[in-house]
Amino acid sequence: MSTDVSKPKAPKNKSELAEQVFQAIVEGGDNGIFQTELCKSFSIDSRDGSRLVGNLEKQSLISREKILYKGRWTYKLIVKKIPHLKDEDKKPIEIDSVEGAPCFSCSYQHLCSTEDETSQYSPSKCVWIEQWVVSDSQKRGSDEIK
Repeated sequence: MSTDVSKPKAPKNKSELAEQVFQAIVEGGDNGIFQTELCKSFSIDSRDGSRLVGNLEKQSLISREKILYKGRWTYKLIVKKIPHLKDEDKKPIEIDSVEGAPCFSCSYQHLCSTEDETSQYSPSKCVWIEQWVVSDSQKRGSDEIK
């Protein structure tokens, strides 16, 4: 397992810090990286580090495994594997397929989750998505008739 994390350049904002942290975890490879070492290399306290990797975990980008390291409990952080599609299964994404989607301008986007079934903010419960899909389907149906 790699405990050597190169010293990153100073991030400009939280988003850039999250990207740099995620990249460091990616560089840890299949063996992962210890959360304590990650916090040291980015000069962030354990609470902020825990929040940051917790957000990455909520996004299903990484997994955390509790482990005893140098006599202290920490987490081993590992990038989740994304199943690779066969070349024939890959289809280009067309901008038309998401144009006008309400999610991009939704003020509740930060609360929206597919994982928390109790949340009132979920794509499966969203009336705006439902209206957009119905409207888009009707529009596409009339375009195909022409």
